[in-house]
Amino acid sequence: MCFSYSFIEQQTHEMSKKIWESSLYKLIRVDFAGGNCFEVQSRLNDWVSLESEMGNKSALITKVILEDLEGKLYSIEPNDNGLRFAKGEITYKEYKILQEKGNALWITIFIVGILVFFTLMSVLLKFVL
Repeated sequence: MCFSYSFIEQQTHEMSKKIWESSLYKLIRVDFAGGNCFEVQSRLNDWVSLESEMGNKSALITKVILEDLEGKLYSIEPNDNGLRFAKGEITYKEYKILQEKGNALWITIFIVGILVFFTLMSVLLKFVL
């Protein structure tokens, strides 16, 4: 079975572009799924130039590494929380807390989904048998 991730890849590229364009920080590196990364050597004129230098523009971007004026590095995901941090709307600590809450929410949804599935299956088996 083949599943296309092009929608997810497109979303991560669009969010990464927004982060790059509106960030208060310097873009240092872009990390991709599978362990590949692209080191940014200098501030380029536009995102298209950056994508052409990255080569495989369809690769899933997993992290964007930013650097502040003091040289401190920040690893963020290309999502709304990452964009809010890059714009300076929230601190890195607030970003991490929001990410943890989001992860906990998805884990909770997954567990509840499994419990509902097994409950429905047991009810169905009672009616069948």
